[in-house]
Amino acid sequence: MIDIKYHVYSLAAVFFALAAGIVFGTTFAKSSPPTESVRRTIQRYENSMRILKREIEKASLGAAKQEALARSCEEFCKAVLPTIAANRLQWRNVAIIQTGDYDDVTGSVKYALELAGARVVSVTTISRAFDFEDDQRIISTLTNLGIALEGNGKQAREKLFSIIVDTIRAGTHVHLLSKLESAGIAKFLGSYDGHVKPRLFVIVGGSASEKTNMAETIDAALLAAIDKPDVTVVACESTEAVSSYVPVWHKWGIATVDNANTAMGQVALLCALNGENARFGVKDTADRLIPQTLEAR
Repeated sequence: MIDIKYHVYSLAAVFFALAAGIVFGTTFAKSSPPTESVRRTIQRYENSMRILKREIEKASLGAAKQEALARSCEEFCKAVLPTIAANRLQWRNVAIIQTGDYDDVTGSVKYALELAGARVVSVTTISRAFDFEDDQRIISTLTNLGIALEGNGKQAREKLFSIIVDTIRAGTHVHLLSKLESAGIAKFLGSYDGHVKPRLFVIVGGSASEKTNMAETIDAALLAAIDKPDVTVVACESTEAVSSYVPVWHKWGIATVDNANTAMGQVALLCALNGENARFGVKDTADRLIPQTLEAR
């Protein structure tokens, strides 16, 4: 489906080009006697401009109506979300890991999980300031933590994320969390002592620019560390993410949601955590909008 915004912009571009044509045409006409051919050309430009102006006005009006309809639909979905979500994840323990730029999506996801009866055990926010592609910095950080290393920088990065994931799952390295925070690796909020072990993980990604997209480095290492038979992982992002993480997530065969900033996306997330593996959302990478297990309890 063609985005109405681009339709308006393209019409405006043609509109501008025709205006430029008239300017040049009239300039030429002033420097020499206008011929009948020149007059007809200018008249065609003027008629075309009037038509395009009407098209732009119609497109803009249509876009406004569509946006109003979309807002109404989202408000309705928000209103029914508590009823739809109720008890879907009752007594389930969930860990959230934010790897992207959108804090508000993490908050929305946490709210939806709690509506579904889940216990959000922890929220781990991977730093956007730490350079996870700097192998020497990672090696130096692990050495300062007293972690023995063998191999190259890639293995050091894998070791680092394995420590983080094992601590989220079972409290294995809980004594290192304050040091990891001091090193600028991540922020840790919640319970990491291993008494409550989450079996559901939600990764919240998506970046605000192509330059800050670290999915190949951070998310891939995280997913490699989380990849356990007794763990379910669902990754999600906002429809507003400038640079999507979904293509990287798909390589791991996990369920994804590309519209987790909406109530509809949050319902899909809950169904995915209950076992429905699909590419949910509204972007080109999605293959399903509405979960097939929506009615299942």
